[in-house]
Amino acid sequence: MSKEHVAVLLAAFAAILGGTAFVASRYAVGESEPLNVAFLRVLGAGAGLAIIAWGVPGRRAGWIARGDILPIFLLGALMFAGFGWLFATGTRYIPAARAALILSLMPVLALALAAALGQEKLSVNKVAACVLAALGVAVALGDRAGGGPEAWKGDLVMLFAAVVGAAHTVLSARYVRRYKPMSLTAMQCLAGAAVLGAALILRGDFSGFGNFSASGWFAMFWLTFPAGLVGYYLWFFALTRISASNVTLFVTLNPIAAAACGALVLGEAVDWRLGAGFACIAVAIVLASRRNSAAG
Repeated sequence: MSKEHVAVLLAAFAAILGGTAFVASRYAVGESEPLNVAFLRVLGAGAGLAIIAWGVPGRRAGWIARGDILPIFLLGALMFAGFGWLFATGTRYIPAARAALILSLMPVLALALAAALGQEKLSVNKVAACVLAALGVAVALGDRAGGGPEAWKGDLVMLFAAVVGAAHTVLSARYVRRYKPMSLTAMQCLAGAAVLGAALILRGDFSGFGNFSASGWFAMFWLTFPAGLVGYYLWFFALTRISASNVTLFVTLNPIAAAACGALVLGEAVDWRLGAGFACIAVAIVLASRRNSAAG
């Protein structure tokens, strides 16, 4: 199996973990504030990654060049503070599957931005893969992604999150090929935690941290480590092997994983749409991977 194929599998696994994060986040923000949830998630994930990257004896440290520290910090603030807060806020207003559905616009947005910046060339196959993946999402969710009267707020917030996520993925491409994924992800997570921590201090209200139940803390654990630390690392690692638009294509697995997780955790109904949608997404991923292999 080639390194590119391994990266494809890791990107898919990271996207599936990301799908479970929608359910965990929706549960956690029901007991606390989105800012608290976002801060705890990126602080825990960043600290864990930093310990692995720089604190494990015998491990070769991956240090960041001084000239790249500021842009990497800003990108980290954009993703892990901006996206993190938008993600947590959006799941407060709309169901996990609906939030994941909107976030699946990231591949199209990333492809458009990468093309505009001259990083990638548009092709029929690239566009077809994105369209097929989006179709798979729509088929999988059917009419089960509805929301309440305030759903428009969640829709808008998650749309902004998709824009931020796409921009971060494309703009980070030059750095993920220059530095070790573990070190880069740790620094960006800690940058996001610093910004969110400053926002918490300015707000001056820390009472929400005491509102978590045992189940709420488990949701935070899942958000921070399996769906945070592991997911973030695998996402950045995949970016070192395949293009940004190809990596973001795997975001379309988020709503499938979110719907499946919702069925297991919340007892939501699952029908034939889930299998049909997954089939469309699988074909889209194969299409993108074959095209990428031929191009490379």
